Amino acid sequence: MTEQGIDKASSFEAARARLLALAYRMLGSRAEAEDVVQDAWLKWHLADTRAVQTPAAWLTTLTTRMAIDRFRQAQRERASQATGWLPEPWLDEVAPSAEELALRTADMSYGVMLLLERLKPEERAAFVLHEAFDCDYAEIASILERTPAACRQIVHRAKARLQLAGAPLKRPDPAVHGRIVERLRAALETQDRAGLLQLFSGAPEVMSDAPLCGPQNAALQVPLSEPVPVAASEPLHTGEPVAVGWVDAITSLAQQATHAEVVSMQGDVCLALFCEGDVVGVIDVLTDGTTDSSAKIVALRIVTSAARLEAANRMLGRAAVKELLARIQHRPGASTAVSRDFPIDVYA
Repeated sequence: MTEQGIDKASSFEAARARLLALAYRMLGSRAEAEDVVQDAWLKWHLADTRAVQTPAAWLTTLTTRMAIDRFRQAQRERASQATGWLPEPWLDEVAPSAEELALRTADMSYGVMLLLERLKPEERAAFVLHEAFDCDYAEIASILERTPAACRQIVHRAKARLQLAGAPLKRPDPAVHGRIVERLRAALETQDRAGLLQLFSGAPEVMSDAPLCGPQNAALQVPLSEPVPVAASEPLHTGEPVAVGWVDAITSLAQQATHAEVVSMQGDVCLALFCEGDVVGVIDVLTDGTTDSSAKIVALRIVTSAARLEAANRMLGRAAVKELLARIQHRPGASTAVSRDFPIDVYA
Protein backbone atom coordinates (compact mmCIF):
# COMPACT_ATOMS: atom_id res chain seq x y z
CA MET A 1 0.00 0.00 0.00
CA THR A 2 1.08 3.62 -0.58
CA GLU A 3 0.14 6.64 1.48
CA GLN A 4 -2.93 6.97 -0.74
CA GLY A 5 -3.96 3.42 -0.05
CA ILE A 6 -3.37 2.14 -3.60
CA ASP A 7 -3.06 -1.62 -3.68
CA LYS A 8 -0.45 -1.97 -6.42
CA ALA A 9 -0.98 -5.67 -7.01
CA SER A 10 -4.76 -5.40 -7.30
CA SER A 11 -4.60 -2.27 -9.45
CA PHE A 12 -2.18 -3.88 -11.85
CA GLU A 13 -4.10 -7.15 -12.03
CA ALA A 14 -7.29 -5.24 -12.87
CA ALA A 15 -5.52 -3.56 -15.81
CA ARG A 16 -3.25 -6.40 -16.92
CA ALA A 17 -5.52 -7.94 -19.58
CA ARG A 18 -6.07 -4.57 -21.25
CA LEU A 19 -2.36 -3.76 -21.09
CA LEU A 20 -1.48 -7.08 -22.72
CA ALA A 21 -4.02 -6.50 -25.50
CA LEU A 22 -2.62 -2.99 -26.05
CA ALA A 23 0.99 -4.19 -26.18
CA TYR A 24 0.06 -6.99 -28.58
CA ARG A 25 -1.67 -4.52 -30.91
CA MET A 26 1.45 -2.39 -30.82
CA LEU A 27 3.97 -5.18 -31.37
CA GLY A 28 2.18 -8.03 -33.16
CA SER A 29 3.85 -10.55 -30.86
CA ARG A 30 2.33 -12.04 -27.75
CA ALA A 31 5.75 -12.94 -26.34
CA GLU A 32 7.02 -9.37 -26.75
CA ALA A 33 3.75 -8.01 -25.39
CA GLU A 34 4.11 -10.17 -22.28
CA ASP A 35 7.67 -8.88 -21.81
CA VAL A 36 6.47 -5.27 -22.01
CA VAL A 37 3.67 -5.90 -19.51
CA GLN A 38 6.10 -7.63 -17.14
CA ASP A 39 8.43 -4.61 -17.36
CA ALA A 40 5.44 -2.35 -16.70
CA TRP A 41 4.67 -4.31 -13.54
CA LEU A 42 8.25 -3.95 -12.30
CA LYS A 43 8.21 -0.18 -12.91
CA TRP A 44 4.78 0.11 -11.28
CA HIS A 45 5.92 -1.93 -8.28
CA LEU A 46 8.92 0.37 -7.73
CA ALA A 47 7.20 3.66 -8.58
CA ASP A 48 6.22 6.36 -6.10
CA THR A 49 2.47 6.38 -6.67
CA ARG A 50 1.50 9.04 -4.14
CA ALA A 51 0.61 11.43 -6.97
CA VAL A 52 -1.17 8.78 -9.06
CA GLN A 53 -4.92 9.37 -9.15
CA THR A 54 -5.89 6.78 -11.78
CA PRO A 55 -3.68 3.68 -11.81
CA ALA A 56 -5.17 2.36 -15.07
CA ALA A 57 -4.33 5.59 -16.93
CA TRP A 58 -0.81 5.65 -15.47
CA LEU A 59 -0.24 2.03 -16.51
CA THR A 60 -1.67 2.61 -20.00
CA THR A 61 0.69 5.54 -20.53
CA LEU A 62 3.69 3.55 -19.29
CA THR A 63 2.84 0.48 -21.39
CA THR A 64 2.25 2.53 -24.54
CA ARG A 65 5.55 4.38 -24.24
CA MET A 66 7.50 1.18 -23.59
CA ALA A 67 5.74 -0.50 -26.53
CA ILE A 68 6.69 2.43 -28.79
CA ASP A 69 10.34 2.02 -27.81
CA ARG A 70 10.15 -1.75 -28.34
CA PHE A 71 8.44 -1.27 -31.71
CA ARG A 72 11.23 1.05 -32.90
CA GLN A 73 13.77 -1.62 -31.98
CA ALA A 74 11.66 -4.35 -33.61
CA GLN A 75 11.40 -2.39 -36.85
CA ARG A 76 15.19 -2.27 -37.09
CA GLU A 77 15.47 -5.99 -36.34
CA ARG A 78 12.77 -6.98 -38.83
CA ALA A 79 14.32 -4.87 -41.57
CA SER A 80 17.45 -7.04 -41.40
CA GLN A 81 15.61 -10.36 -41.58
CA ALA A 82 16.03 -12.42 -44.74
CA THR A 83 12.40 -13.53 -44.78
CA GLY A 84 9.19 -11.63 -44.24
CA TRP A 85 7.70 -10.85 -40.85
CA LEU A 86 4.07 -11.55 -39.98
CA PRO A 87 2.21 -10.85 -36.73
CA GLU A 88 2.01 -13.73 -34.29
CA PRO A 89 -1.43 -15.39 -34.51
CA TRP A 90 -3.53 -14.99 -31.38
CA LEU A 91 -6.12 -17.75 -31.65
CA ASP A 92 -9.38 -17.35 -29.76
CA GLU A 93 -9.86 -19.65 -26.79
CA VAL A 94 -12.75 -22.07 -26.38
CA ALA A 95 -13.26 -20.68 -22.86
CA PRO A 96 -12.11 -17.04 -23.14
CA SER A 97 -9.69 -15.75 -20.53
CA ALA A 98 -9.58 -12.15 -19.32
CA GLU A 99 -6.85 -11.44 -21.88
CA GLU A 100 -8.95 -12.98 -24.64
CA LEU A 101 -11.99 -10.90 -23.72
CA ALA A 102 -9.85 -7.75 -23.64
CA LEU A 103 -8.45 -8.58 -27.06
CA ARG A 104 -11.94 -9.08 -28.48
CA THR A 105 -12.98 -5.72 -27.06
CA ALA A 106 -10.01 -4.22 -28.91
CA ASP A 107 -11.02 -6.06 -32.08
CA MET A 108 -8.75 -5.56 -35.11
CA SER A 109 -8.35 -8.02 -37.96
CA TYR A 110 -5.10 -9.87 -38.65
CA GLY A 111 -4.85 -8.14 -42.03
CA VAL A 112 -5.00 -4.71 -40.40
CA MET A 113 -2.42 -5.87 -37.85
CA LEU A 114 -0.09 -6.65 -40.73
CA LEU A 115 -0.63 -3.24 -42.31
CA LEU A 116 0.11 -1.53 -39.00
CA GLU A 117 3.74 -2.50 -39.60
CA ARG A 118 3.85 0.29 -42.20
CA LEU A 119 3.06 3.00 -39.67
CA LYS A 120 5.54 5.01 -37.67
CA PRO A 121 5.64 4.13 -33.95
CA GLU A 122 3.64 7.16 -32.79
CA GLU A 123 1.14 6.72 -35.63
CA ARG A 124 0.60 3.12 -34.65
CA ALA A 125 0.16 4.00 -30.99
CA ALA A 126 -2.32 6.79 -31.71
CA PHE A 127 -4.27 4.65 -34.18
CA VAL A 128 -4.46 1.64 -31.84
CA LEU A 129 -5.48 3.75 -28.84
CA HIS A 130 -8.16 5.61 -30.80
CA GLU A 131 -9.57 2.83 -32.98
CA ALA A 132 -9.15 -0.25 -30.78
CA PHE A 133 -9.39 1.19 -27.27
CA ASP A 134 -11.74 4.15 -27.84
CA CYS A 135 -9.36 6.66 -26.28
CA ASP A 136 -10.25 10.27 -27.06
CA TYR A 137 -7.68 12.70 -28.40
CA ALA A 138 -7.14 14.29 -25.00
CA GLU A 139 -6.20 10.91 -23.52
CA ILE A 140 -3.89 10.14 -26.44
CA ALA A 141 -2.31 13.58 -26.12
CA SER A 142 -1.50 12.90 -22.48
CA ILE A 143 0.08 9.54 -23.35
CA LEU A 144 2.13 10.79 -26.33
CA GLU A 145 2.87 14.22 -24.83
CA ARG A 146 1.31 15.99 -27.81
CA THR A 147 -1.65 18.33 -28.19
CA PRO A 148 -5.10 16.87 -28.92
CA ALA A 149 -5.08 18.59 -32.31
CA ALA A 150 -1.72 17.03 -33.18
CA CYS A 151 -3.00 13.59 -32.15
CA ARG A 152 -6.06 14.03 -34.33
CA GLN A 153 -3.76 14.69 -37.29
CA ILE A 154 -1.59 11.69 -36.42
CA VAL A 155 -4.62 9.39 -36.43
CA HIS A 156 -5.87 10.95 -39.67
CA ARG A 157 -2.49 10.34 -41.36
CA ALA A 158 -2.40 6.77 -40.05
CA LYS A 159 -5.86 6.04 -41.49
CA ALA A 160 -4.87 7.55 -44.83
CA ARG A 161 -1.71 5.43 -44.99
CA LEU A 162 -3.61 2.26 -44.10
CA GLN A 163 -6.27 2.91 -46.74
CA LEU A 164 -3.56 3.60 -49.33
CA ALA A 165 -1.91 0.30 -48.33
CA GLY A 166 -5.15 -1.55 -48.96
CA ALA A 167 -6.80 -1.81 -45.55
CA PRO A 168 -10.37 -3.07 -46.02
CA LEU A 169 -13.10 -0.54 -45.33
CA LYS A 170 -15.16 -3.23 -43.62
CA ARG A 171 -14.96 -6.92 -42.84
CA PRO A 172 -16.60 -9.42 -45.17
CA ASP A 173 -19.82 -11.13 -44.19
CA PRO A 174 -18.76 -13.56 -41.41
CA ALA A 175 -20.99 -16.40 -42.63
CA VAL A 176 -19.77 -16.15 -46.24
CA HIS A 177 -16.15 -15.83 -45.10
CA GLY A 178 -16.51 -18.84 -42.84
CA ARG A 179 -17.87 -21.02 -45.63
CA ILE A 180 -15.01 -20.02 -47.95
CA VAL A 181 -12.46 -20.97 -45.27
CA GLU A 182 -14.23 -24.29 -44.71
CA ARG A 183 -14.13 -24.98 -48.46
CA LEU A 184 -10.41 -24.21 -48.43
CA ARG A 185 -9.91 -26.66 -45.55
CA ALA A 186 -11.86 -29.40 -47.32
CA ALA A 187 -10.02 -28.85 -50.61
CA LEU A 188 -6.62 -28.99 -48.90
CA GLU A 189 -7.46 -32.18 -47.02
CA THR A 190 -8.73 -33.93 -50.16
CA GLN A 191 -5.97 -32.42 -52.35
CA ASP A 192 -8.70 -31.08 -54.66
CA ARG A 193 -6.52 -28.87 -56.87
CA ALA A 194 -9.38 -27.87 -59.18
CA GLY A 195 -11.51 -26.93 -56.18
CA LEU A 196 -8.68 -24.81 -54.79
CA LEU A 197 -8.30 -22.89 -58.03
CA GLN A 198 -11.99 -22.00 -57.98
CA LEU A 199 -11.58 -20.37 -54.57
CA PHE A 200 -8.93 -17.85 -55.62
CA SER A 201 -9.33 -14.51 -57.33
CA GLY A 202 -7.36 -13.77 -60.47
CA ALA A 203 -4.56 -12.04 -58.54
CA PRO A 204 -4.16 -13.48 -55.04
CA GLU A 205 -1.58 -12.03 -52.69
CA VAL A 206 0.46 -14.52 -50.66
CA MET A 207 2.64 -13.61 -47.69
CA SER A 208 4.65 -16.04 -45.61
CA ASP A 209 7.12 -15.75 -42.77
CA ALA A 210 9.17 -18.59 -44.31
CA PRO A 211 9.92 -19.87 -47.82
CA LEU A 212 7.18 -21.87 -49.51
CA CYS A 213 7.99 -24.76 -51.80
CA GLY A 214 5.95 -26.35 -54.54
CA PRO A 215 6.43 -29.29 -56.88
CA GLN A 216 8.41 -28.74 -60.06
CA ASN A 217 6.16 -27.43 -62.81
CA ALA A 218 7.78 -26.24 -66.04
CA ALA A 219 4.61 -24.46 -67.16
CA LEU A 220 4.80 -21.90 -64.36
CA GLN A 221 6.11 -18.40 -64.98
CA VAL A 222 7.74 -18.56 -61.55
CA PRO A 223 9.49 -21.91 -60.91
CA LEU A 224 8.50 -23.41 -57.58
CA SER A 225 10.90 -26.36 -57.61
CA GLU A 226 13.06 -24.22 -55.32
CA PRO A 227 11.94 -22.35 -52.19
CA VAL A 228 10.41 -18.96 -52.98
CA PRO A 229 10.49 -16.51 -50.05
CA VAL A 230 7.67 -13.99 -49.84
CA ALA A 231 8.55 -10.95 -47.78
CA ALA A 232 5.72 -9.45 -45.77
CA SER A 233 6.67 -6.00 -47.03
CA GLU A 234 6.75 -7.17 -50.66
CA PRO A 235 3.69 -9.31 -51.40
CA LEU A 236 3.63 -11.41 -54.53
CA HIS A 237 0.88 -10.33 -56.91
CA THR A 238 0.10 -13.10 -59.34
CA GLY A 239 -1.78 -13.64 -62.54
CA GLU A 240 -3.61 -16.89 -63.24
CA PRO A 241 -0.57 -19.01 -64.30
CA VAL A 242 1.36 -18.08 -61.16
CA ALA A 243 -1.76 -18.52 -59.04
CA VAL A 244 -1.69 -22.17 -60.09
CA GLY A 245 1.86 -22.31 -58.75
CA TRP A 246 0.82 -20.94 -55.38
CA VAL A 247 -1.98 -23.46 -55.18
CA ASP A 248 0.68 -26.14 -55.66
CA ALA A 249 2.82 -24.53 -52.95
CA ILE A 250 -0.06 -24.31 -50.48
CA THR A 251 -1.07 -27.89 -51.23
CA SER A 252 2.51 -28.99 -50.61
CA LEU A 253 2.50 -27.13 -47.29
CA ALA A 254 -0.76 -28.81 -46.26
CA GLN A 255 0.68 -32.23 -47.11
CA GLN A 256 3.26 -31.72 -44.37
CA ALA A 257 0.40 -31.62 -41.82
CA THR A 258 -1.82 -34.48 -40.70
CA HIS A 259 -4.98 -32.40 -40.88
CA ALA A 260 -6.36 -28.86 -41.01
CA GLU A 261 -9.03 -27.33 -38.78
CA VAL A 262 -11.05 -24.13 -38.95
CA VAL A 263 -10.35 -22.05 -35.84
CA SER A 264 -11.10 -18.53 -34.67
CA MET A 265 -8.45 -15.80 -34.59
CA GLN A 266 -9.27 -12.35 -33.26
CA GLY A 267 -12.91 -12.67 -34.22
CA ASP A 268 -12.25 -14.04 -37.72
CA VAL A 269 -11.95 -17.65 -38.83
CA CYS A 270 -8.72 -19.04 -40.24
CA LEU A 271 -7.04 -22.40 -40.84
CA ALA A 272 -4.72 -24.14 -38.41
CA LEU A 273 -2.49 -26.94 -39.71
CA PHE A 274 -1.70 -29.75 -37.28
CA CYS A 275 0.99 -32.43 -37.27
CA GLU A 276 0.95 -35.09 -34.56
CA GLY A 277 -1.27 -32.89 -32.41
CA ASP A 278 0.75 -29.67 -32.60
CA VAL A 279 0.00 -26.51 -34.57
CA VAL A 280 2.56 -26.26 -37.38
CA GLY A 281 0.94 -23.51 -39.43
CA VAL A 282 -1.77 -20.87 -39.37
CA ILE A 283 -3.28 -19.53 -42.60
CA ASP A 284 -5.18 -16.26 -42.40
CA VAL A 285 -7.60 -15.95 -45.31
CA LEU A 286 -8.69 -12.61 -46.77
CA THR A 287 -11.82 -12.76 -48.91
CA ASP A 288 -13.94 -10.32 -50.85
CA GLY A 289 -17.51 -10.54 -52.10
CA THR A 290 -20.76 -10.65 -50.17
CA THR A 291 -22.28 -13.89 -51.47
CA ASP A 292 -21.09 -17.48 -51.75
CA SER A 293 -21.03 -17.21 -55.54
CA SER A 294 -19.03 -13.96 -55.66
CA ALA A 295 -16.66 -14.40 -52.70
CA LYS A 296 -13.07 -15.26 -53.58
CA ILE A 297 -9.81 -15.59 -51.69
CA VAL A 298 -7.75 -12.49 -52.46
CA ALA A 299 -4.89 -12.99 -49.99
CA LEU A 300 -3.28 -15.55 -47.70
CA ARG A 301 -1.00 -14.84 -44.73
CA ILE A 302 0.88 -17.99 -43.76
CA VAL A 303 2.67 -18.33 -40.42
CA THR A 304 4.86 -21.41 -39.88
CA SER A 305 7.54 -20.12 -37.51
CA ALA A 306 7.65 -22.30 -34.39
CA ALA A 307 8.40 -19.26 -32.25
CA ARG A 308 5.33 -17.40 -33.51
CA LEU A 309 3.15 -20.48 -32.99
CA GLU A 310 4.11 -21.02 -29.34
CA ALA A 311 0.99 -19.25 -28.04
CA ALA A 312 -1.22 -21.17 -30.48
CA ASN A 313 0.23 -24.46 -29.25
CA ARG A 314 -0.25 -23.45 -25.62
CA MET A 315 -3.91 -23.06 -26.48
CA LEU A 316 -4.63 -25.81 -29.02
CA GLY A 317 -1.54 -28.02 -29.22
CA ARG A 318 -1.04 -31.54 -27.95
CA ALA A 319 0.03 -30.49 -24.45
CA ALA A 320 -2.98 -28.18 -24.10
CA VAL A 321 -5.36 -30.97 -25.14
CA LYS A 322 -3.79 -33.41 -22.66
CA GLU A 323 -4.10 -30.84 -19.88
CA LEU A 324 -7.74 -30.19 -20.73
CA LEU A 325 -8.56 -33.90 -20.84
CA ALA A 326 -6.82 -34.40 -17.51
CA ARG A 327 -8.94 -31.67 -15.94
CA ILE A 328 -12.10 -33.24 -17.37
CA GLN A 329 -11.09 -36.69 -16.15
CA HIS A 330 -10.61 -35.48 -12.58
CA ARG A 331 -14.02 -33.82 -12.40
CA PRO A 332 -16.46 -35.91 -10.34
CA GLY A 333 -18.86 -37.71 -12.66
CA ALA A 334 -17.31 -36.22 -15.79
CA SER A 335 -17.14 -38.24 -18.98
CA THR A 336 -13.90 -38.40 -20.92
CA ALA A 337 -15.69 -39.15 -24.20
CA VAL A 338 -15.16 -36.26 -26.60
CA SER A 339 -16.00 -35.70 -30.23
CA ARG A 340 -13.34 -36.17 -32.91
CA ASP A 341 -12.82 -32.45 -33.46
CA PHE A 342 -12.82 -31.35 -29.80
CA PRO A 343 -11.31 -28.96 -28.80
CA ILE A 344 -9.78 -27.92 -32.12
CA ASP A 345 -12.76 -27.05 -34.30
CA VAL A 346 -14.12 -24.02 -32.47
CA TYR A 347 -15.98 -22.56 -35.44
CA ALA A 348 -19.68 -23.34 -35.71
